Amino acid sequence: MTAASRIAAKINRAIPHIKTGSLRVYGDFFGRPYDNIHRVCSAHTSPDRATLVLVFDGGETLEIRNPTSASVSETEFSIASASEVRWTWFYYGRPRLPENQYFIEHVRSDNRVSVATDADWAAFPFDPSVNLPAMEIL
Repeated sequence: MTAASRIAAKINRAIPHIKTGSLRVYGDFFGRPYDNIHRVCSAHTSPDRATLVLVFDGGETLEIRNPTSASVSETEFSIASASEVRWTWFYYGRPRLPENQYFIEHVRSDNRVSVATDADWAAFPFDPSVNLPAMEIL
């Protein structure tokens, strides 16, 4: 069993008693800090079992490649490290159509995290840090 499979099982056992709140990836908040409430609905792995996929109540997905050390409870929800974290969401208030879907992807390489996004309609203040969890709900 892979780390992603173990973490997915741990998350699914804890639903609906998992901390909800704002998403932060390597220190970068999605949206304004503490402005969004995200709730995990399910977790599974990719076919190769290396990627943990979290599905949220707003139709968003968070793909976490090679996750390590998850804390899952009503008061804490985080994953210590990952090689890649990809957040995919539909532009809020618009129909859930492919042209309204966007992503933000954090890729860790040694002591650096690079960020890419296709959301060109906003200026995101990315400032990721390898010293912060790959993913956390605050």
